[in-house]
Amino acid sequence: MLKHLLPLGTRDEFGRRARTKQHLIAVIQAHFKQRGLAPIATPLLENEAVFDPYQMGNYQLYRLFGNDGRTLVLRPDMTLPVARFISATNVPLPQKFGYVGDIFRVSRQLSGSYNQITQAGVELVGYASLKAEFECLTIANQLSSELIADAVEIELGDAQFAQRVVASLTGDEGEQQAILTALFDKQVPRYTKLIAKYRAQPLYDFLKAWPRLFGRPECIFKELAAALLPETVQPSLKRLQTVVAWMQQTMPEQVISVDLSSQAPQKYYTGLTFRGYSQAGAGYLFSGGRYDKLLTNFQAEAEPAVGMGLNVDLLTTLATDQQTAYAEQLIYFEPEQLIYFEPEQWSQAEAYLAKQPHAILSLADDLAGARIEAQCLNAQLIDLTGGMTND
Repeated sequence: MLKHLLPLGTRDEFGRRARTKQHLIAVIQAHFKQRGLAPIATPLLENEAVFDPYQMGNYQLYRLFGNDGRTLVLRPDMTLPVARFISATNVPLPQKFGYVGDIFRVSRQLSGSYNQITQAGVELVGYASLKAEFECLTIANQLSSELIADAVEIELGDAQFAQRVVASLTGDEGEQQAILTALFDKQVPRYTKLIAKYRAQPLYDFLKAWPRLFGRPECIFKELAAALLPETVQPSLKRLQTVVAWMQQTMPEQVISVDLSSQAPQKYYTGLTFRGYSQAGAGYLFSGGRYDKLLTNFQAEAEPAVGMGLNVDLLTTLATDQQTAYAEQLIYFEPEQLIYFEPEQWSQAEAYLAKQPHAILSLADDLAGARIEAQCLNAQLIDLTGGMTND
């Protein structure tokens, strides 16, 4: 009945947006299928306890009471329910998952944000190698190029960098949090006042420049090389440099920036983080990162993992009417070949993958892990590090 209540022009725009959104979802699902991601769906209602360990951003949750007296919520996030599902069902790992679903958040009044958002995402669970980050960045780069005409900038960060810097200043957790809050919220006068007591420390020059520590990688790395940073942040910096070098080699047209003065997209991230922005739209099109400790909230043993979420509604706003070649039925792709390779062979693996419609990439750390993965998939293992095998 809604169409009869809307003016003709509004009805046309409403229908055009709905068709565009469904088209984008179809393209995303087809891309996930081609990359070998198993589709996963989680319940719309979750126990509030699933989200208790984390402050879920600058919004509130939709709460309901269950028949047993427990508080239920409309899911505000997809990664946590996926983690709970994996732990509860004892799914053998590693696994690659892809999803499309709605999340619900009570946004601040007059913030301009929607309370219901359609999100698509990737969860790579059980993979400790940087190949998992590379896979997410590859998917983000490819989908951005395919879905919208505007250039997208990928911003890299690290979830542990800021915490480790302030931990080297003081053991007072309250003071650490005060400095981080002022830094992340860009409250420069308050931040300047908080760091004044560390004026005599070698790190002080870096602290003064820290709120402006974002921009092109070469500029940021040059500034970091001149700073007297604690040893605890060196693994983070080395990882960032590795990822930047890999991106510049494998996707040379991609615009990259580094931001070490902003908060991670979610509080459960533990390593590399990334966001994707378009100059034509507010907010980020996608965000993700590594969260190696997330499963410990549901089980005793931790599992390495990397995830990424795409804002389908914002993509819909920015999307063009370009057609897609993906027209086949959207069912889970069962690969015939699994490609094993070293990180420096990524371009070679992508070239092989482009010629083999029934192949997917192995993100295993070593050849032994790839052999096990191939056996589980009943797929032929292609070893680009040494040849072809039918193990």
